[in-house]
Amino acid sequence: MVKKVYLLRHGHIDNGSEKRYLGRTDIPLDQQGIEQARMLHDYFKTITLDMVFTSPLKRCLQTTEIVCEGKNIHYEKVEAFCEIDMGEWENMPMAQIKSAYPELYAKRGEDIEHFTPPHGESFHDLSGRARYAFNAITHHATGTILIIAHAGVNRMILMPILGLTFNDLFSIEQPYACVNELTWDEKRMQWDCRKVF
Repeated sequence: MVKKVYLLRHGHIDNGSEKRYLGRTDIPLDQQGIEQARMLHDYFKTITLDMVFTSPLKRCLQTTEIVCEGKNIHYEKVEAFCEIDMGEWENMPMAQIKSAYPELYAKRGEDIEHFTPPHGESFHDLSGRARYAFNAITHHATGTILIIAHAGVNRMILMPILGLTFNDLFSIEQPYACVNELTWDEKRMQWDCRKVF
């Protein structure tokens, strides 16, 4: 079993001046994101990684390639680590959704776990696939691994580890290029978590 996991969010992306619902929209890193990934490369330079797993979306692949440059390490794309699918709300400004679909917007706030945008997925669904992949990887891989994913995915993985519920979802800070270090405690049979970058 894996003893240590570095759970990383991809670098900064340019999603315009308005807050948007960005899930599966495949946006690359911007210049700031590339610089953040280079800083992460320096951070991981002296850390031995046994395996790397990444979301297949561009912003994560770019972050992965920069972080792993010179490490001669294989990385595996994991579809289950894709960000939440926002369906018809994908890449739309939040203010526009609130104005055009006030009832649906209100329902999302009332039940953040189960609300599903039209033709999208709920956080409950995201949680199921992200946690299943995380558990499968950490039980079958060994040593120290790096997972590069998204804010939504990382929150789903961290939520039970931190003893939180879906109501606390957005209290889990996941800024661009942050690194969460998870260490397996054999005695307590659970993960310890701390933010290291």
